[in-house]
Amino acid sequence: MKNKHPIPGPLAVIGLLVVIQASAQTPAPDALTLMNMGRFDEAKQKLRQDAQQSPGMQTYFNAGYGYLRAGQPDSARIWFEKGVPSDEKRVPLNETGIAITHLVQNNTTEASAKLADVVKKSKGKNADILYRIGEAYTGYLTPDSGSIKPRYPQVVNAASAIDYLNRAAERDKKNASVQLALGDAHYLNKDAGTAVTRYESALEMGLDASRVYQRIGDIYWQGRNLNLSVENYKKAIEANPRYAPAYRQLAELYYLVNRYKEAANYTDQYIRVSGDRRADMLLRSAQFHFLANNFQQAVNVIDSNRAVLAQNPIVYRIEGWAYSSLKQPRKAIENISTFLEKAPQKAMPDDYKYLGRAYLAQEGFANDSLKAQNDSVGIAYLLKAAPADTSENLYSDVAKYYYRTKQHPQAVAALDSAAKHGFKADMQDLFRYGMSNYTLGFARDSLGKLQRDTLRFAKADSALALAQQGSPDYSPTVLYRAKANYYAYTPEEAVKNGKARPYFEQFIGMVSDKEEERKRYQKDLVLAFKYLISYHELVTKDLTARADWLKRGLSLLPNNTDLAKIATADTDDSTDQ
Repeated sequence: MKNKHPIPGPLAVIGLLVVIQASAQTPAPDALTLMNMGRFDEAKQKLRQDAQQSPGMQTYFNAGYGYLRAGQPDSARIWFEKGVPSDEKRVPLNETGIAITHLVQNNTTEASAKLADVVKKSKGKNADILYRIGEAYTGYLTPDSGSIKPRYPQVVNAASAIDYLNRAAERDKKNASVQLALGDAHYLNKDAGTAVTRYESALEMGLDASRVYQRIGDIYWQGRNLNLSVENYKKAIEANPRYAPAYRQLAELYYLVNRYKEAANYTDQYIRVSGDRRADMLLRSAQFHFLANNFQQAVNVIDSNRAVLAQNPIVYRIEGWAYSSLKQPRKAIENISTFLEKAPQKAMPDDYKYLGRAYLAQEGFANDSLKAQNDSVGIAYLLKAAPADTSENLYSDVAKYYYRTKQHPQAVAALDSAAKHGFKADMQDLFRYGMSNYTLGFARDSLGKLQRDTLRFAKADSALALAQQGSPDYSPTVLYRAKANYYAYTPEEAVKNGKARPYFEQFIGMVSDKEEERKRYQKDLVLAFKYLISYHELVTKDLTARADWLKRGLSLLPNNTDLAKIATADTDDSTDQ
Protein backbone atom coordinates (compact mmCIF):
# COMPACT_ATOMS: atom_id res chain seq x y z
CA MET A 1 0.00 0.00 0.00
CA LYS A 2 1.43 3.35 -0.98
CA ASN A 3 0.59 5.74 1.79
CA LYS A 4 0.26 9.31 0.55
CA HIS A 5 -0.08 10.41 4.15
CA PRO A 6 2.75 8.95 6.23
CA ILE A 7 2.40 8.30 9.91
CA PRO A 8 3.31 11.55 11.77
CA GLY A 9 6.86 11.96 13.00
CA PRO A 10 7.75 12.70 16.65
CA LEU A 11 6.99 16.43 16.44
CA ALA A 12 3.66 15.78 14.78
CA VAL A 13 2.76 13.22 17.42
CA ILE A 14 3.65 15.71 20.16
CA GLY A 15 1.43 18.25 18.42
CA LEU A 16 -1.40 15.74 18.27
CA LEU A 17 -1.06 15.00 21.98
CA VAL A 18 -1.27 18.72 22.70
CA VAL A 19 -4.50 18.87 20.70
CA ILE A 20 -5.85 15.87 22.60
CA GLN A 21 -4.97 17.39 25.94
CA ALA A 22 -6.52 20.69 24.96
CA SER A 23 -9.69 19.02 23.74
CA ALA A 24 -9.97 17.23 27.07
CA GLN A 25 -10.74 20.63 28.58
CA THR A 26 -13.63 21.29 26.20
CA PRO A 27 -17.23 20.48 27.20
CA ALA A 28 -18.04 16.78 27.39
CA PRO A 29 -19.63 15.32 24.23
CA ASP A 30 -23.37 14.84 24.13
CA ALA A 31 -24.99 11.40 24.20
CA LEU A 32 -25.44 11.08 20.45
CA THR A 33 -21.79 11.89 19.86
CA LEU A 34 -20.79 9.33 22.48
CA MET A 35 -22.89 6.71 20.71
CA ASN A 36 -21.30 7.54 17.38
CA MET A 37 -17.91 7.14 19.02
CA GLY A 38 -18.87 3.71 20.32
CA ARG A 39 -18.94 4.82 23.96
CA PHE A 40 -22.36 3.34 24.63
CA ASP A 41 -22.11 2.97 28.39
CA GLU A 42 -21.47 6.69 28.82
CA ALA A 43 -24.14 7.54 26.27
CA LYS A 44 -26.77 5.38 27.96
CA GLN A 45 -25.98 6.95 31.33
CA LYS A 46 -26.49 10.46 29.93
CA LEU A 47 -29.68 9.47 28.14
CA ARG A 48 -31.12 7.83 31.27
CA GLN A 49 -30.37 10.97 33.27
CA ASP A 50 -32.04 13.17 30.64
CA ALA A 51 -35.16 10.98 30.62
CA GLN A 52 -35.34 10.96 34.41
CA GLN A 53 -34.75 14.70 34.76
CA SER A 54 -36.91 15.80 31.83
CA PRO A 55 -39.36 13.01 31.04
CA GLY A 56 -41.09 13.37 27.68
CA MET A 57 -41.59 11.85 24.26
CA GLN A 58 -38.13 12.71 22.93
CA THR A 59 -36.06 11.97 26.04
CA TYR A 60 -37.70 8.56 26.55
CA PHE A 61 -37.17 7.76 22.87
CA ASN A 62 -33.55 8.88 23.04
CA ALA A 63 -32.91 6.63 26.03
CA GLY A 64 -34.45 3.65 24.23
CA TYR A 65 -32.54 4.52 21.07
CA GLY A 66 -29.26 4.44 23.00
CA TYR A 67 -29.94 0.89 24.17
CA LEU A 68 -31.10 -0.08 20.67
CA ARG A 69 -27.88 1.17 19.10
CA ALA A 70 -25.90 -0.61 21.81
CA GLY A 71 -27.45 -3.94 20.84
CA GLN A 72 -29.87 -4.24 23.78
CA PRO A 73 -33.41 -4.20 22.29
CA ASP A 74 -35.14 -5.56 25.41
CA SER A 75 -33.79 -2.71 27.54
CA ALA A 76 -34.62 -0.28 24.73
CA ARG A 77 -38.27 -1.45 24.72
CA ILE A 78 -38.62 -0.64 28.43
CA TRP A 79 -37.76 3.00 27.77
CA PHE A 80 -39.92 3.20 24.65
CA GLU A 81 -42.89 1.83 26.60
CA LYS A 82 -42.37 4.52 29.21
CA GLY A 83 -42.49 7.09 26.45
CA VAL A 84 -45.64 5.92 24.68
CA PRO A 85 -48.02 7.98 26.89
CA SER A 86 -46.00 11.06 25.92
CA ASP A 87 -46.25 10.45 22.17
CA GLU A 88 -48.17 13.01 20.15
CA LYS A 89 -51.21 11.86 18.20
CA ARG A 90 -49.59 12.18 14.80
CA VAL A 91 -46.06 11.45 16.04
CA PRO A 92 -46.06 7.94 17.58
CA LEU A 93 -42.29 8.09 18.08
CA ASN A 94 -41.95 5.67 20.99
CA GLU A 95 -44.44 3.28 19.40
CA THR A 96 -42.09 3.31 16.43
CA GLY A 97 -39.24 2.41 18.77
CA ILE A 98 -41.22 -0.54 20.15
CA ALA A 99 -41.98 -1.74 16.60
CA ILE A 100 -38.27 -1.54 15.74
CA THR A 101 -37.28 -3.63 18.78
CA HIS A 102 -39.54 -6.41 17.51
CA LEU A 103 -38.08 -5.98 14.03
CA VAL A 104 -34.45 -6.40 15.13
CA GLN A 105 -35.44 -9.45 17.21
CA ASN A 106 -36.89 -11.14 14.13
CA ASN A 107 -40.41 -11.00 15.52
CA THR A 108 -41.65 -10.32 12.03
CA THR A 109 -45.43 -10.61 12.56
CA GLU A 110 -45.47 -8.28 15.55
CA ALA A 111 -43.05 -5.85 13.89
CA SER A 112 -44.98 -5.65 10.62
CA ALA A 113 -48.26 -4.91 12.35
CA LYS A 114 -46.79 -2.26 14.61
CA LEU A 115 -44.80 -0.58 11.81
CA ALA A 116 -47.91 -0.43 9.63
CA ASP A 117 -49.79 1.08 12.56
CA VAL A 118 -47.27 3.87 13.25
CA VAL A 119 -47.04 4.75 9.56
CA LYS A 120 -50.85 4.93 9.45
CA LYS A 121 -51.04 7.10 12.57
CA SER A 122 -48.44 9.51 11.17
CA LYS A 123 -50.11 9.31 7.74
CA GLY A 124 -46.71 8.44 6.29
CA LYS A 125 -45.70 12.08 6.48
CA ASN A 126 -43.55 12.35 9.58
CA ALA A 127 -39.92 12.58 8.46
CA ASP A 128 -38.50 11.46 11.82
CA ILE A 129 -40.59 8.30 11.95
CA LEU A 130 -39.81 7.45 8.32
CA TYR A 131 -36.13 8.06 9.07
CA ARG A 132 -36.14 5.82 12.16
CA ILE A 133 -37.79 2.96 10.28
CA GLY A 134 -35.45 3.34 7.31
CA GLU A 135 -32.39 3.46 9.58
CA ALA A 136 -33.59 0.30 11.36
CA TYR A 137 -33.61 -1.57 8.05
CA THR A 138 -29.88 -0.80 7.67
CA GLY A 139 -29.25 -2.82 10.83
CA TYR A 140 -27.32 0.19 12.25
CA LEU A 141 -23.91 0.01 10.64
CA THR A 142 -21.01 0.21 13.04
CA PRO A 143 -17.23 -0.08 12.65
CA ASP A 144 -16.07 -3.35 14.13
CA SER A 145 -12.46 -4.55 14.22
CA GLY A 146 -11.57 -3.08 10.88
CA SER A 147 -14.83 -3.79 9.07
CA ILE A 148 -18.19 -2.12 8.78
CA LYS A 149 -21.05 -4.36 9.84
CA PRO A 150 -24.72 -4.06 10.78
CA ARG A 151 -25.43 -4.37 14.49
CA TYR A 152 -28.50 -6.45 13.53
CA PRO A 153 -27.61 -8.27 10.28
CA GLN A 154 -30.81 -10.31 10.31
CA VAL A 155 -32.95 -7.19 9.80
CA VAL A 156 -31.04 -5.69 6.88
CA ASN A 157 -33.24 -4.83 3.90
CA ALA A 158 -31.52 -2.28 1.70
CA ALA A 159 -34.52 -1.72 -0.58
CA SER A 160 -36.87 -1.00 2.33
CA ALA A 161 -34.28 1.24 3.96
CA ILE A 162 -33.82 3.29 0.78
CA ASP A 163 -37.59 3.57 0.30
CA TYR A 164 -38.29 4.88 3.83
CA LEU A 165 -35.23 7.14 3.89
CA ASN A 166 -36.01 8.70 0.50
CA ARG A 167 -39.51 9.47 1.75
CA ALA A 168 -37.98 11.02 4.87
CA ALA A 169 -35.57 13.08 2.74
CA GLU A 170 -38.43 14.42 0.63
CA ARG A 171 -40.06 15.82 3.76
CA ASP A 172 -36.86 17.03 5.44
CA LYS A 173 -34.38 17.94 2.73
CA LYS A 174 -31.76 19.32 5.14
CA ASN A 175 -31.64 16.43 7.58
CA ALA A 176 -27.99 15.31 7.65
CA SER A 177 -28.77 12.16 9.66
CA VAL A 178 -31.14 10.98 6.94
CA GLN A 179 -28.40 11.45 4.34
CA LEU A 180 -25.96 9.45 6.45
CA ALA A 181 -28.44 6.59 6.82
CA LEU A 182 -29.10 6.73 3.07
CA GLY A 183 -25.36 6.32 2.55
CA ASP A 184 -25.48 3.23 4.75
CA ALA A 185 -28.46 1.86 2.82
CA HIS A 186 -26.78 2.35 -0.55
CA TYR A 187 -23.61 0.72 0.77
CA LEU A 188 -25.69 -2.31 1.77
CA ASN A 189 -27.20 -2.20 -1.71
CA LYS A 190 -23.64 -2.55 -3.12
CA ASP A 191 -23.72 0.94 -4.57
CA ALA A 192 -20.60 2.47 -3.02
CA GLY A 193 -20.55 5.49 -5.34
CA THR A 194 -24.01 6.65 -4.29
CA ALA A 195 -23.18 5.85 -0.67
CA VAL A 196 -20.18 8.21 -0.72
CA THR A 197 -22.27 10.89 -2.40
CA ARG A 198 -24.86 10.67 0.38
CA TYR A 199 -22.16 10.78 3.04
CA GLU A 200 -20.74 13.90 1.44
CA SER A 201 -24.22 15.43 1.47
CA ALA A 202 -24.45 14.73 5.19
CA LEU A 203 -21.12 16.50 5.65
CA GLU A 204 -22.31 19.53 3.69
CA MET A 205 -25.42 19.64 5.87
CA GLY A 206 -23.30 19.94 8.98
CA LEU A 207 -23.22 16.39 10.38
CA ASP A 208 -20.29 15.55 12.65
CA ALA A 209 -17.38 15.53 10.19
CA SER A 210 -15.50 12.79 12.05
CA ARG A 211 -18.36 10.36 11.74
CA VAL A 212 -18.82 11.11 8.04
CA TYR A 213 -15.13 10.79 7.19
CA GLN A 214 -14.95 7.55 9.11
CA ARG A 215 -17.92 6.21 7.14
CA ILE A 216 -16.30 7.24 3.83
CA GLY A 217 -13.08 5.59 4.98
CA ASP A 218 -15.02 2.42 5.69
CA ILE A 219 -16.52 2.45 2.21
CA TYR A 220 -13.13 2.88 0.55
CA TRP A 221 -11.76 0.09 2.69
CA GLN A 222 -14.46 -2.30 1.55
CA GLY A 223 -13.59 -1.31 -2.03
CA ARG A 224 -9.91 -2.08 -1.31
CA ASN A 225 -8.84 1.52 -1.95
CA LEU A 226 -6.74 1.62 1.18
CA ASN A 227 -4.97 4.89 0.41
CA LEU A 228 -8.24 6.82 0.34
CA SER A 229 -9.44 4.90 3.36
CA VAL A 230 -6.41 6.03 5.40
CA GLU A 231 -6.84 9.58 4.10
CA ASN A 232 -10.44 9.76 5.33
CA TYR A 233 -9.73 8.19 8.72
CA LYS A 234 -7.03 10.80 9.27
CA LYS A 235 -9.47 13.53 8.25
CA ALA A 236 -11.84 12.18 10.90
CA ILE A 237 -9.10 12.51 13.51
CA GLU A 238 -8.17 15.99 12.32
CA ALA A 239 -11.81 17.04 12.68
CA ASN A 240 -11.97 15.61 16.19
CA PRO A 241 -8.83 14.14 17.81
CA ARG A 242 -11.06 12.34 20.34
CA TYR A 243 -13.07 10.49 17.70
CA ALA A 244 -12.09 6.96 18.75
CA PRO A 245 -13.52 4.79 15.90
CA ALA A 246 -11.11 6.30 13.37
CA TYR A 247 -8.12 5.27 15.49
CA ARG A 248 -9.41 1.75 15.73
CA GLN A 249 -10.09 1.47 12.01
CA LEU A 250 -6.59 2.77 11.24
CA ALA A 251 -5.13 0.21 13.62
CA GLU A 252 -6.96 -2.66 11.94
CA LEU A 253 -6.16 -1.40 8.45
CA TYR A 254 -2.44 -1.20 9.19
CA TYR A 255 -2.62 -4.66 10.71
CA LEU A 256 -4.19 -5.91 7.48
CA VAL A 257 -1.21 -4.67 5.43
CA ASN A 258 1.36 -6.00 7.94
CA ARG A 259 2.43 -2.58 9.21
CA TYR A 260 2.34 -3.70 12.81
CA LYS A 261 4.15 -0.75 14.35
CA GLU A 262 1.45 1.63 13.11
CA ALA A 263 -1.25 -0.85 14.10
CA ALA A 264 0.07 -0.93 17.67
CA ASN A 265 0.40 2.85 17.78
CA TYR A 266 -3.18 3.51 16.68
CA THR A 267 -4.56 0.80 18.95
CA ASP A 268 -2.90 2.46 21.93
CA GLN A 269 -4.28 5.84 20.84
CA TYR A 270 -7.74 4.31 20.51
CA ILE A 271 -7.56 2.91 24.02
CA ARG A 272 -6.32 6.21 25.43
CA VAL A 273 -8.94 8.34 23.63
CA SER A 274 -11.93 6.03 24.06
CA GLY A 275 -11.15 4.75 27.54
CA ASP A 276 -12.03 1.31 26.17
CA ARG A 277 -10.04 -0.97 28.46
CA ARG A 278 -11.92 -4.15 27.75
CA ALA A 279 -9.80 -7.27 27.84
CA ASP A 280 -10.04 -7.88 24.09
CA MET A 281 -8.77 -4.38 23.27
CA LEU A 282 -5.85 -4.61 25.69
CA LEU A 283 -5.04 -8.03 24.28
CA ARG A 284 -5.13 -6.55 20.77
CA SER A 285 -2.60 -3.96 21.84
CA ALA A 286 -0.27 -6.62 23.23
CA GLN A 287 -0.64 -8.71 20.06
CA PHE A 288 0.17 -5.79 17.77
CA HIS A 289 3.22 -4.82 19.82
CA PHE A 290 4.44 -8.40 19.61
CA LEU A 291 3.96 -8.46 15.84
CA ALA A 292 5.85 -5.15 15.61
CA ASN A 293 8.78 -6.87 17.39
CA ASN A 294 8.26 -4.52 20.33
CA PHE A 295 8.36 -7.49 22.67
CA GLN A 296 8.99 -5.61 25.88
CA GLN A 297 5.99 -3.34 25.29
CA ALA A 298 3.81 -6.39 24.67
CA VAL A 299 4.89 -7.73 28.05
CA ASN A 300 4.35 -4.33 29.67
CA VAL A 301 0.78 -4.08 28.36
CA ILE A 302 -0.06 -7.47 29.85
CA ASP A 303 1.72 -6.92 33.16
CA SER A 304 0.11 -3.52 33.73
CA ASN A 305 -3.36 -4.92 33.02
CA ARG A 306 -3.00 -8.29 34.70
CA ALA A 307 -6.22 -7.96 36.67
CA VAL A 308 -8.26 -7.37 33.51
CA LEU A 309 -6.49 -9.97 31.39
CA ALA A 310 -5.92 -12.71 33.96
CA GLN A 311 -8.90 -14.80 32.86
CA ASN A 312 -7.70 -15.13 29.27
CA PRO A 313 -5.04 -17.83 28.85
CA ILE A 314 -3.89 -16.25 25.57
CA VAL A 315 -1.93 -13.68 27.59
CA TYR A 316 0.43 -16.45 28.71
CA ARG A 317 1.04 -17.35 25.07
CA ILE A 318 1.86 -13.76 24.09
CA GLU A 319 4.15 -13.27 27.08
CA GLY A 320 5.81 -16.61 26.46
CA TRP A 321 6.49 -15.82 22.80
CA ALA A 322 7.70 -12.34 23.73
CA TYR A 323 10.06 -13.64 26.43
CA SER A 324 11.44 -16.19 23.97
CA SER A 325 12.26 -13.36 21.56
CA LEU A 326 13.68 -11.29 24.44
CA LYS A 327 16.13 -14.12 25.20
CA GLN A 328 14.59 -14.80 28.59
CA PRO A 329 14.06 -18.54 28.10
CA ARG A 330 13.01 -19.49 31.63
CA LYS A 331 10.14 -16.98 31.61
CA ALA A 332 9.23 -18.09 28.10
CA ILE A 333 9.03 -21.74 29.14
CA GLU A 334 7.03 -20.86 32.25
CA ASN A 335 4.43 -18.81 30.36
CA ILE A 336 4.01 -21.06 27.33
CA SER A 337 3.75 -24.14 29.53
CA THR A 338 1.09 -22.36 31.60
CA PHE A 339 -0.83 -21.53 28.44
CA LEU A 340 -0.69 -25.13 27.21
CA GLU A 341 -1.93 -26.34 30.62
CA LYS A 342 -4.81 -23.87 30.71
CA ALA A 343 -5.88 -24.13 27.07
CA PRO A 344 -4.49 -27.34 25.52
CA GLN A 345 -7.25 -27.29 22.91
CA LYS A 346 -5.89 -24.01 21.57
CA ALA A 347 -2.32 -25.23 21.11
CA MET A 348 -0.76 -24.34 17.77
CA PRO A 349 2.61 -25.05 16.09
CA ASP A 350 4.05 -21.66 17.01
CA ASP A 351 3.66 -22.52 20.70
CA TYR A 352 6.02 -25.45 20.22
CA LYS A 353 8.35 -23.37 18.07
CA TYR A 354 8.87 -20.71 20.73
CA LEU A 355 8.97 -23.34 23.47
CA GLY A 356 11.63 -25.30 21.58
CA ARG A 357 13.76 -22.22 21.02
CA ALA A 358 13.47 -21.27 24.68
CA TYR A 359 14.71 -24.70 25.80
CA LEU A 360 17.67 -24.51 23.40
CA ALA A 361 18.54 -21.01 24.68
CA GLN A 362 18.78 -22.10 28.31
CA GLU A 363 22.23 -22.03 29.88
CA GLY A 364 23.80 -22.52 33.30
CA PHE A 365 23.43 -26.28 33.69
CA ALA A 366 25.50 -28.14 36.28
CA ASN A 367 26.86 -30.58 33.70
CA ASP A 368 26.80 -31.45 30.01
CA SER A 369 24.38 -34.31 30.58
CA LEU A 370 21.68 -31.99 31.92
CA LYS A 371 22.28 -29.56 29.06
CA ALA A 372 21.93 -32.39 26.56
CA GLN A 373 18.65 -33.53 28.14
CA ASN A 374 17.31 -29.98 28.06
CA ASP A 375 18.36 -29.50 24.43
CA SER A 376 16.73 -32.77 23.39
CA VAL A 377 13.42 -31.46 24.76
CA GLY A 378 13.87 -28.28 22.74
CA ILE A 379 14.59 -30.21 19.55
CA ALA A 380 11.55 -32.42 20.13
CA TYR A 381 9.34 -29.32 20.33
CA LEU A 382 10.88 -27.81 17.17
CA LEU A 383 10.30 -31.04 15.28
CA LYS A 384 6.69 -31.03 16.48
CA ALA A 385 6.22 -27.50 15.12
CA ALA A 386 8.24 -27.84 11.91
CA PRO A 387 5.81 -29.72 9.60
CA ALA A 388 3.10 -27.08 9.98
CA ASP A 389 5.31 -23.98 9.84
CA THR A 390 5.36 -22.60 6.30
CA SER A 391 7.04 -19.29 7.11
CA GLU A 392 10.16 -20.40 8.96
CA ASN A 393 12.43 -23.33 8.20
CA LEU A 394 12.59 -24.92 11.63
CA TYR A 395 14.30 -27.94 10.13
CA SER A 396 17.27 -25.65 9.55
CA ASP A 397 17.37 -24.83 13.27
CA VAL A 398 17.23 -28.52 14.08
CA ALA A 399 19.99 -29.33 11.60
CA LYS A 400 22.19 -26.57 13.03
CA TYR A 401 21.88 -28.13 16.49
CA TYR A 402 22.61 -31.66 15.26
CA TYR A 403 25.56 -30.46 13.20
CA ARG A 404 27.01 -28.56 16.16
CA THR A 405 26.67 -31.63 18.37
CA LYS A 406 28.18 -33.90 15.68
CA GLN A 407 24.97 -35.89 15.20
CA HIS A 408 25.41 -35.98 11.45
CA PRO A 409 22.76 -38.58 10.45
CA GLN A 410 20.13 -36.48 12.23
CA ALA A 411 21.46 -33.28 10.65
CA VAL A 412 21.16 -34.78 7.16
CA ALA A 413 17.67 -36.12 7.93
CA ALA A 414 16.50 -32.70 9.15
CA LEU A 415 17.71 -30.96 5.98
CA ASP A 416 16.16 -33.68 3.80
CA SER A 417 12.85 -32.99 5.58
CA ALA A 418 13.27 -29.26 4.90
CA ALA A 419 13.60 -29.99 1.19
CA LYS A 420 10.55 -32.27 1.22
CA HIS A 421 8.52 -29.46 2.79
CA GLY A 422 9.53 -27.03 0.07
CA PHE A 423 12.16 -24.96 1.88
CA LYS A 424 15.08 -23.72 -0.17
CA ALA A 425 18.39 -24.35 1.56
CA ASP A 426 20.52 -21.30 2.31
CA MET A 427 24.32 -21.26 2.14
CA GLN A 428 24.74 -22.45 5.73
CA ASP A 429 22.24 -25.29 5.22
CA LEU A 430 24.10 -26.39 2.09
CA PHE A 431 27.46 -26.27 3.85
CA ARG A 432 26.17 -28.29 6.81
CA TYR A 433 24.52 -30.79 4.50
CA GLY A 434 27.74 -31.19 2.58
CA MET A 435 29.92 -31.49 5.67
CA SER A 436 27.62 -33.96 7.41
CA ASN A 437 27.54 -36.17 4.32
CA TYR A 438 31.33 -35.85 4.03
CA THR A 439 31.71 -37.03 7.62
CA LEU A 440 29.31 -39.91 7.04
CA GLY A 441 31.33 -40.90 3.97
CA PHE A 442 33.89 -42.46 6.31
CA ALA A 443 31.72 -45.43 7.22
CA ARG A 444 32.88 -48.38 9.27
CA ASP A 445 31.84 -52.00 8.89
CA SER A 446 30.93 -54.27 11.79
CA LEU A 447 34.62 -54.94 12.45
CA GLY A 448 35.49 -51.28 12.46
CA LYS A 449 37.15 -51.33 9.06
CA LEU A 450 36.87 -48.13 7.00
CA GLN A 451 34.37 -48.36 4.14
CA ARG A 452 34.29 -45.33 1.89
CA ASP A 453 30.70 -44.36 1.03
CA THR A 454 31.04 -42.97 -2.49
CA LEU A 455 27.40 -41.83 -2.56
CA ARG A 456 27.88 -39.76 0.61
CA PHE A 457 30.96 -38.10 -0.82
CA ALA A 458 29.05 -37.33 -4.05
CA LYS A 459 26.23 -35.74 -2.05
CA ALA A 460 28.79 -33.76 -0.10
CA ASP A 461 30.41 -32.42 -3.29
CA SER A 462 27.02 -31.57 -4.82
CA ALA A 463 25.88 -29.59 -1.77
CA LEU A 464 29.23 -27.85 -1.36
CA ALA A 465 29.19 -26.89 -5.05
CA LEU A 466 25.89 -25.05 -4.51
CA ALA A 467 27.26 -23.45 -1.34
CA GLN A 468 30.32 -22.31 -3.30
CA GLN A 469 28.10 -20.52 -5.82
CA GLY A 470 26.64 -18.40 -3.05
CA SER A 471 29.92 -17.84 -1.22
CA PRO A 472 32.81 -18.34 -3.66
CA ASP A 473 35.46 -16.89 -1.33
CA TYR A 474 34.89 -19.29 1.57
CA SER A 475 37.95 -21.53 1.51
CA PRO A 476 36.59 -24.45 3.63
CA THR A 477 33.94 -25.09 0.97
CA VAL A 478 36.60 -25.47 -1.72
CA LEU A 479 38.83 -27.58 0.54
CA TYR A 480 36.10 -30.08 1.34
CA ARG A 481 35.05 -30.34 -2.29
CA ALA A 482 38.63 -31.39 -2.95
CA LYS A 483 38.66 -33.84 -0.03
CA ALA A 484 35.25 -35.29 -0.95
CA ASN A 485 36.53 -36.01 -4.44
CA TYR A 486 39.77 -37.42 -3.01
CA TYR A 487 38.47 -39.70 -0.27
CA ALA A 488 35.67 -41.12 -2.43
CA TYR A 489 38.34 -43.32 -4.03
CA THR A 490 41.56 -45.09 -3.15
CA PRO A 491 44.53 -42.71 -3.22
CA GLU A 492 45.74 -44.08 -6.53
CA GLU A 493 42.30 -43.87 -8.16
CA ALA A 494 41.79 -40.35 -6.81
CA VAL A 495 45.06 -39.17 -8.32
CA LYS A 496 44.45 -40.82 -11.67
CA ASN A 497 40.87 -39.52 -12.17
CA GLY A 498 41.97 -35.98 -11.27
CA LYS A 499 38.57 -34.93 -9.91
CA ALA A 500 40.08 -33.32 -6.83
CA ARG A 501 42.80 -31.45 -8.74
CA PRO A 502 41.02 -28.13 -9.57
CA TYR A 503 39.76 -27.75 -6.01
CA PHE A 504 43.14 -28.46 -4.41
CA GLU A 505 44.70 -25.90 -6.76
CA GLN A 506 42.01 -23.32 -5.94
CA PHE A 507 42.33 -23.95 -2.20
CA ILE A 508 46.12 -23.43 -2.27
CA GLY A 509 45.59 -20.16 -4.13
CA MET A 510 43.02 -18.98 -1.56
CA VAL A 511 45.17 -19.52 1.57
CA SER A 512 48.76 -19.15 0.36
CA ASP A 513 49.12 -15.49 1.34
CA LYS A 514 47.16 -15.80 4.62
CA GLU A 515 49.48 -16.83 7.43
CA GLU A 516 46.77 -17.75 9.94
CA GLU A 517 44.95 -19.94 7.44
CA ARG A 518 48.22 -21.62 6.38
CA LYS A 519 48.76 -22.61 10.02
CA ARG A 520 45.14 -23.74 10.47
CA TYR A 521 45.10 -25.83 7.31
CA GLN A 522 48.71 -27.06 7.36
CA LYS A 523 47.80 -30.76 7.09
CA ASP A 524 45.31 -30.06 4.31
CA LEU A 525 47.92 -28.05 2.40
CA VAL A 526 50.35 -30.95 2.65
CA LEU A 527 47.67 -33.29 1.25
CA ALA A 528 46.95 -30.83 -1.57
CA PHE A 529 50.61 -30.45 -2.57
CA LYS A 530 51.29 -34.20 -2.40
CA TYR A 531 48.20 -34.82 -4.55
CA LEU A 532 49.27 -32.32 -7.21
CA ILE A 533 52.85 -33.60 -7.24
CA SER A 534 51.58 -37.16 -7.72
CA TYR A 535 49.06 -36.08 -10.35
CA HIS A 536 51.70 -34.48 -12.58
CA GLU A 537 54.05 -37.38 -12.00
CA LEU A 538 51.56 -40.15 -12.82
CA VAL A 539 48.97 -38.58 -15.13
CA THR A 540 50.36 -35.62 -17.08
CA LYS A 541 54.00 -36.75 -16.87
CA ASP A 542 54.77 -33.03 -16.69
CA LEU A 543 57.92 -33.00 -14.58
CA THR A 544 58.24 -29.23 -14.75
CA ALA A 545 54.74 -28.78 -13.23
CA ARG A 546 55.58 -31.44 -10.66
CA ALA A 547 58.74 -29.62 -9.69
CA ASP A 548 56.90 -26.30 -9.48
CA TRP A 549 54.29 -27.67 -7.05
CA LEU A 550 57.01 -29.24 -4.91
CA LYS A 551 58.97 -26.01 -4.84
CA ARG A 552 55.85 -24.03 -3.94
CA GLY A 553 54.97 -26.49 -1.19
CA LEU A 554 58.45 -26.27 0.36
CA SER A 555 58.24 -22.48 0.20
CA LEU A 556 54.97 -22.35 2.12
CA LEU A 557 55.73 -25.31 4.42
CA PRO A 558 59.52 -25.39 4.81
CA ASN A 559 59.43 -27.61 7.88
CA ASN A 560 57.15 -30.30 6.52
CA THR A 561 58.90 -33.66 6.58
CA ASP A 562 56.72 -35.30 3.88
CA LEU A 563 57.56 -32.66 1.29
CA ALA A 564 61.19 -32.68 2.41
CA LYS A 565 61.35 -36.46 1.84
CA ILE A 566 59.99 -36.05 -1.70
CA ALA A 567 62.62 -33.39 -2.40
CA THR A 568 65.37 -35.58 -0.87
CA ALA A 569 64.26 -38.55 -2.95
CA ASP A 570 64.37 -36.42 -6.08
CA THR A 571 67.90 -35.34 -5.19
CA ASP A 572 68.99 -38.95 -4.55
CA ASP A 573 67.50 -40.04 -7.87
CA SER A 574 69.33 -37.22 -9.60
CA THR A 575 72.63 -38.24 -7.92
CA ASP A 576 72.16 -41.88 -8.90
CA GLN A 577 71.74 -40.89 -12.48
